[in-house]
Amino acid sequence: MRAFVYCRVSTKEQASDDRYSLRNQEQRCRDYLKMKGWRLLKVRQDVASGKNDERDGFQELRREIRAGRVDVVIVYRLDRLSRNVRDIYDFLDSIKQADVAFVSVTEGFDTTTAMGRAMLGVAAVFAQLTREMIAENVRDGLMRRAEDGYFLGNPRGVYGFDFDEATRLLKINEEEARHVRQIFEWYSDSKWGATRIARSLNTLGVPSKTGKQWIGASVRRLLRNATLCGCRQRDGELFPGRHPAIITTEQFQATQELIRQRATMPPRRHHTPHLLSGLARCGKCGTRLRIHYNFQTRKDGVRRRYVSYHHPANARVGEGACTGFAKSVNKFEPAVIAKIAEYARSKNIEAMIQAQVEERLANLKSVDPGERERLVTELTELDDQFARWADRLDAGTIDERQFEFQNDRIRRRKRALEKGLQDLDQGLAEQESIQVTAAEVRQALAKFSEVWDELSIDEQRELLRLMVERLDAYKEYAVLKLVLLESVRVEL
Repeated sequence: MRAFVYCRVSTKEQASDDRYSLRNQEQRCRDYLKMKGWRLLKVRQDVASGKNDERDGFQELRREIRAGRVDVVIVYRLDRLSRNVRDIYDFLDSIKQADVAFVSVTEGFDTTTAMGRAMLGVAAVFAQLTREMIAENVRDGLMRRAEDGYFLGNPRGVYGFDFDEATRLLKINEEEARHVRQIFEWYSDSKWGATRIARSLNTLGVPSKTGKQWIGASVRRLLRNATLCGCRQRDGELFPGRHPAIITTEQFQATQELIRQRATMPPRRHHTPHLLSGLARCGKCGTRLRIHYNFQTRKDGVRRRYVSYHHPANARVGEGACTGFAKSVNKFEPAVIAKIAEYARSKNIEAMIQAQVEERLANLKSVDPGERERLVTELTELDDQFARWADRLDAGTIDERQFEFQNDRIRRRKRALEKGLQDLDQGLAEQESIQVTAAEVRQALAKFSEVWDELSIDEQRELLRLMVERLDAYKEYAVLKLVLLESVRVEL
């Protein structure tokens, strides 16, 4: 058994204390190791807090375990690993997965024995009970504070209020409160959505609490904040707060009901036939393109445009805005479809695909399918070897030290073979994936022109997601990259 001894103290003063000194910890661990007849691999010491695991010695211990060079970890006491119970048991669970044993000298935990494993399991149960009791007490305490009207979050981050350091209570910020009332009016009376509200606030130059621009998510959080109606909310219940209200409780509850009603409405994207939504990106800022509707009266009906997420149409204005792309649906989609159809009609499309397939296969590590059978055979032979050495141990023809030596050799070789088998299977899977993808692209392009007009909108969308690897849109053109084909420019 290869043992890694780990010692830790929190301060330099503890390092010189006779009881908890690093020297005393190491000596006790060495004595235990000598009694067991195990081989010492390394001793590492840390003078650092146990509140986190960013310690040099501890990180080296983890690396040695991942490398498969450790059979057992020995510590003087369980809290030398960490002061955090959750971290301790996360570590113990990880080394169990790596088939590494654990010993705590002073507490008698030794997972190389049945009793040690049982005792560690009992300790884990009590640790879990302690964590759950603490969590329950915290929840009860938060509920009591909410019932008493105390603020539970960050008091300096509530839009519409300032924090009074003298009274330790919230007081209304009249300028922000005016915008709060306007936001609720827009949402409830004017039936505006959160994104439209955010865009209007940004256009008017109204900053958020952090000084940044508004987005739809920040508006939705504000609309759900019960602090604005002078209440505290906990587990869905409202309790009277110790601060004044900006809006009435009735107005807040009516807004919550409206939010719930809108949430049950089917998402618009399920009913709008936009082929490139979620697929195309803005070439300037890299965000996905979204559909922006303009409901102003026009001769040709509602105006629909693809715009970037940071476009002013999606609430962004000023420095954070992106005007890299805004193009009519009726111009953008036909241009992309026409370019794909042009690809499909190309006479040398098969040669182009085959060239890409050969290039990708050449970049993969060479894989011999016959090698897999050899690795599996050797793994089976190692299992037979272990059984023979175990029989010899039972028969008394070898002692335990000889058996451990052979078992260690077999385990090291098995790990190497299993890693090689995993890499081999991954390589074979990548080869097969490239061939399958090539076959799907060939089939899609071969029938594209003749079947496209007969497909439903959903089927057309799925076909594009199968074929298009990337689509970057700029002001006057787009760059289209089909799977296993070169990028091509699409004029818009």
